[in-house]
Amino acid sequence: MTAALGEHASVLVLDDDSEFAVELGSHLGAERRDSDDGEAVETHAAAPDGVGDEHLVGADVTVVVDEAGLDRVRAVERVGAVVASVDDPTGRIATDPLVDAVAGSPEALSETVSWLLARDRRSVVRSEPTRTPSRIEQLNAGMTELAAVRSVDEAYRATIAVAEQVFPEFQCVVAVRDGEWVEPVVASSGTPVEDCNRVRVGAGVAGRAVQTGDASIAPNPNPESRFDTVLTVPVGDDVVFQLAAGADADEFDGADRRLAELLASHLEETLDRIDVTETLRGERDRLLALFTNVPDPAIAYDYVDGDPIVRQVNDAFEATFGYDADEVLGESVDDYIVPADAESEADDLNERLQRGENVRREVTRTTTEGLRHFILHVIPIHLDAANAAGYAIYTDVTDRREREETLRRQNERLDEFASIVSHDLRNPLSVAEGYVDLARETGDVDHLEKAADAIDRMDEFVADLLSLARQGRSVGETESVSLAAIAHEAWSSVDTDGATLTVEADGTLEANRTRLRELLENVFRNSVEHGSTSSRTGSDDSVEHGRDSPDDPLSVRVGAGTLHDDDGEAVPGFYVEDDGVGLPEDADRVFESGFTTEESGTGLGLAISERIAEAHGWTAHALAGADGGARFEFRTG
Repeated sequence: MTAALGEHASVLVLDDDSEFAVELGSHLGAERRDSDDGEAVETHAAAPDGVGDEHLVGADVTVVVDEAGLDRVRAVERVGAVVASVDDPTGRIATDPLVDAVAGSPEALSETVSWLLARDRRSVVRSEPTRTPSRIEQLNAGMTELAAVRSVDEAYRATIAVAEQVFPEFQCVVAVRDGEWVEPVVASSGTPVEDCNRVRVGAGVAGRAVQTGDASIAPNPNPESRFDTVLTVPVGDDVVFQLAAGADADEFDGADRRLAELLASHLEETLDRIDVTETLRGERDRLLALFTNVPDPAIAYDYVDGDPIVRQVNDAFEATFGYDADEVLGESVDDYIVPADAESEADDLNERLQRGENVRREVTRTTTEGLRHFILHVIPIHLDAANAAGYAIYTDVTDRREREETLRRQNERLDEFASIVSHDLRNPLSVAEGYVDLARETGDVDHLEKAADAIDRMDEFVADLLSLARQGRSVGETESVSLAAIAHEAWSSVDTDGATLTVEADGTLEANRTRLRELLENVFRNSVEHGSTSSRTGSDDSVEHGRDSPDDPLSVRVGAGTLHDDDGEAVPGFYVEDDGVGLPEDADRVFESGFTTEESGTGLGLAISERIAEAHGWTAHALAGADGGARFEFRTG
């Protein structure tokens, strides 16, 4: 419904914050008093789920602040206007077809509601007047027409229409500056605008009004015109409103000038409103275009009870994260993309954003295809103030992170190789050089045999280094292979020195056949070389570790099946276990490159095995065997 003249206008705020409605009512009351309009405005608030249909239908203007309010309005047949009081003019609430206007501040909301009330009064059915309205009443009534227009051309035509009612004995024209000329654009009915003359800025009464900004009543300088006197009022910097009086019309008086200036001021306010509206609309469209077309995933969000609720996503978000817009709209974005181990980080982020901080950080987020790394840049609507809305942009840096990680591993491997080359290769090289020098000095060729032994050790080092260098993060093509078959192949390639191999449980592994064989060869070689004698004491204590006699051959067992992790949870995998002297005291170092307890060892065999396991996605573990020997587990799940 729409309030008639002299009745109360009704404004309903769909929000349970009564102070908001009181503040709006105070602003509206002051504006109505300043406008000399006797119409009162009643403003009250109600929660969307607590207001009846009759109150919604009976309100002249309904103010919504969230989706709940908009849904409540949508549920009834409405007559009054709907205003969205929100920060973001591009959001779902502001752009909903039900919304007639948007306001981003209390002052803008008051002005917008006043405008809508004035606009809607024009549709009120009134009884026939008992007296002729005064000119000021006609002017005030005509202001509703100006308040309702949405374009500059409409504003000019509405001004002429009002002027014809208020000044029926005069001719009216609106002229606009165009460069160095003042061009007539709209004139009273009966006066074609083509018959109105244009003037240069600074020339004629219209040109001087544009230049000086002063209103005037002056004789018409055009001797050929049928109008004797012209009342000219500037409207802003580039527009003039003119009234022209003929020879048979009364002369302009002070009242005419005051009414003309009042009409011009209303036109100026209307033009300013249209300019601001167009500016906001343009900014909204540019922001929407930027949001839609930015190549990085982006979301627009509102905080509801501390959760960032998605109100809009762009195409890049759907493509990168794998969620359709309809799936996440209205939901907390954290529920979809924040990993379980990053919840505390997300909570801290939300607190900072609601305080108005601008946040930029590197984060890990979940997509439908797994975890990815992003630079997250979040911009609240208002910086350094309490916030309920903003924008988040995710720049995918997963490939960069992986390149950095690959480079880090390569650098570590280079350092590792440099350490081995500088230390472990230098020693046998020095030994070889020493024995060669002795052979030269003494002529004793027996020294050359010892130099040859040192060179053989260097050759072994070089072979292991090359093998270690080939072990990357990728294993190439894999296939289903039998652990027993690969174990026997690997065993046949190792100098076992009388040791025996037993496959206790066969199993099928998804692996690269060549790389798995190399893994087992190195573990077998380690058992044979280190399992028979104790490098920790220099004595044989094999009797204490599973074998009846130090002369008994070493036993190596292999099996696949269910293992247990450090927490006792069952995991799939396979193992290699011997009954030798067991692990050294610093067993946690056995997979380090260059670590060995034997003078003749390279310390690279188990490091190579661990690299191969990692390349398959497995983990390697060194444990004490059941018979006191060493057990190496490779957990594949």
